Amino acid sequence: MSAPRRRILNVAKSDSLLNSRSAVLQGAGYEVVGAVDILGVKAACETHPSFDLVIIGYALPKEEKRRVMGVLRQFCGTTPIMELFSPGTAPVDEEADEQLATSGEADMLLREVAEVLAKPSNRRRAS
Repeated sequence: MSAPRRRILNVAKSDSLLNSRSAVLQGAGYEVVGAVDILGVKAACETHPSFDLVIIGYALPKEEKRRVMGVLRQFCGTTPIMELFSPGTAPVDEEADEQLATSGEADMLLREVAEVLAKPSNRRRAS
């Protein structure tokens, strides 16, 4: 019997960014749920019993990232959050468990996702 697929909530600024990142993650064998706004994030957390990871895309403005992180901690509890940010800029670093400077490199993203998912759950921030 194979292990269950890891479930990732992918939050992006637009459908095109959401779809491209989701395709990379799905191609690596992850189950991906997408959201492009706060209501989508809340609905995903309420609909799915748990996520193994949440990825917040680099193109979201910092204030939107902060709001998304707040909703995630409220509705998804201690699910680890990975904040992507553009090279040369600073991450929000409020509720994120991990930060990754990237502008969309698939292999870097997959490597970091695997590392985060391999960490023990007790190292993650609580709400």
